[in-house]
Amino acid sequence: MAMTQNAIYWLARGCAVAFMFGVLALPTLAQTNKGTIKGTITDQGGGIVQKATVKVTNVDTNAERSVNTGDDGTYEVPLLEPGKYKVTVTAPTFPETVRENIVVQTSSTEVVDITLTAGQVGAVVTVTGSQTLVQSETSDLGSVIDSRQVTDLPIPQRNFTLLATLSPGVSRPFVSTIGGGGNFESGGTPGGVIGSTGSTESTRFRESGGSVLVVNGARPTNNNFTLDGTDNNEGQFGQIGIYPPPDAIAEFKIQTSIAPAEGGRAGGGIISTTTKSGTNAVHGTAYEFYQGRVWSALSRQDKSHPNNLTNRNTHQFGGTAGGPVFLPRFGEGGKKLYNGRNRSFWYFYYEGQRNATPSTTGDFGFVSVPTAKMRVGDFSELLQPGTTKSFTTINGTVNAPIGTVFCRTGLPAAGNDIRNCGQTFSAAAQNVLRAYPLPTVASRIFDNYATNRKEKYNRNTFGLRFDHKIRESDSIFFAYSRDNSSRARDNNFPLGSSPTGNDLPSGFGAGNEFGNSRGVRLGETHVFSPTVINDFRFGATRVRIGIFNTGVGGALGFDPQISAHLGIPNINICGECTGVILLGIEEPFQRGRQNQLEFIGDGGPFYFTSNNFSFADGLTWIHGKSGFKFGGDMRIRQNSNFDGGRAGGMKGKLIVS
Repeated sequence: MAMTQNAIYWLARGCAVAFMFGVLALPTLAQTNKGTIKGTITDQGGGIVQKATVKVTNVDTNAERSVNTGDDGTYEVPLLEPGKYKVTVTAPTFPETVRENIVVQTSSTEVVDITLTAGQVGAVVTVTGSQTLVQSETSDLGSVIDSRQVTDLPIPQRNFTLLATLSPGVSRPFVSTIGGGGNFESGGTPGGVIGSTGSTESTRFRESGGSVLVVNGARPTNNNFTLDGTDNNEGQFGQIGIYPPPDAIAEFKIQTSIAPAEGGRAGGGIISTTTKSGTNAVHGTAYEFYQGRVWSALSRQDKSHPNNLTNRNTHQFGGTAGGPVFLPRFGEGGKKLYNGRNRSFWYFYYEGQRNATPSTTGDFGFVSVPTAKMRVGDFSELLQPGTTKSFTTINGTVNAPIGTVFCRTGLPAAGNDIRNCGQTFSAAAQNVLRAYPLPTVASRIFDNYATNRKEKYNRNTFGLRFDHKIRESDSIFFAYSRDNSSRARDNNFPLGSSPTGNDLPSGFGAGNEFGNSRGVRLGETHVFSPTVINDFRFGATRVRIGIFNTGVGGALGFDPQISAHLGIPNINICGECTGVILLGIEEPFQRGRQNQLEFIGDGGPFYFTSNNFSFADGLTWIHGKSGFKFGGDMRIRQNSNFDGGRAGGMKGKLIVS
């Protein structure tokens, strides 16, 4: 029976190795977030020390790996989890030497050369020194942002990707890159740049610009995101899949150029993030971040009128916890409790966010609604006598005063009243005009309705990680992340504001949005020998984002059949495109500016699902001073999307000049 199990075990190993060599033809090698410690052992005279035993120990988990120096006195220990280590060297006729405070960073190679001193055998020599600041072992350029920087530096909306701009050559875009609207209400300004445009994928972390990064001038979609050595990209917009909170990040590294072969994919930067894992000590954090008028610093001008300030409240709260696994044992005999110290570890995080912010328009909270005269077809208030403008009609060029309304015959309407055109005023048109709320400022024909829009954003995210050492030569980890967010932006016209009971959807970006993601990550590291080590990774993520404008599917409580109630049936014919058509009346350059009757409706819903799977395997072989790495990386993308505005949702626009 034992022989059969052994045979199955080595057969499985053989299949894994065969798979690894079979994918060597793939364009990229298996990427990993793990690091390497290497160096040379010498004596005080500079002579090399052969066959010395070098033991590398993770200070937090006591995980150990041992190798012997070769004939040239060198050693190399690859595929180490990022963290703090110590190196212990023992050799005949020399006292034991320990080098402490060695930090292995994400995807780094740390050179630790140790000189053995003469002394009494059995004594211990402890060396504490700083590491070299120059990375001479790898060709890639970049920066590592460690855990303390991630948690201590102020980050808008606690979006950790903003810290990538600390690296030379990395910036947030100043112009539209993927879509969006260019202000807080319509997508946020990346990096807080006024006039810049956010990402369409900014339902998640909208206010801080999502994960849009420009690395050395490359497009934001050319970056490659990894999490714990697995693929962390969504395939729709080419942005990040899972956003771990800063308190759950051990560190992340951004490689800006000359990336190693296993990096692949990225024409821009490679952003590799490593989440925290449990240690032998139980530890945790709890936090609350508040941004708002009450406790925020005010300028001198703001202090003089504090009650006039809009109150943007942002609460981000959460906590983390981790440590060794303790489990009760059932049955007779043996210990009653499983003690996971030095072997099994867990880590958990949770973060919530609650935003309540004003969402005004560019007209200081005012929009235009029809006056009493306009509601019956009389547009005489738009007419500017004494002015002349050339209009192109079906009868050719016609000169008339600015603000003239034309009949469908191509002639100006008498008195600028379309009821004088000799045609019936469309019932649907009357229904639309009369459904608008009544003006709140009677003295204006434009900007005559005061709005008080608000935006609410709720987010809940959690994740867990489990690390376990099966045996000295085998270790595994499992991680799961889940992130759900929802956003509701008020309509310009509140429910119940229509005199006819047909409340109209209105306001750019008004409606409900959601941005959800979840992912699993698995990894197994097997030490065949001190010089042959295999690392396998699997990752799967799903990202779902949806935008439902007011009335679409009943968003914000508005009637999804509003078009039919207005007398415009069968307009949104895409199957799910409920709500109302995009419709408005525009008056260009009226009184020195372009004005318009507030547009209503939208084309339909937008949502997408992005499923992403990654398989990666890499074998490292150390031979003397040389290191060889073989591996493969396979990624599967499954994208599906629905855009009502381009799938049969009908839009309309009426221009009055």
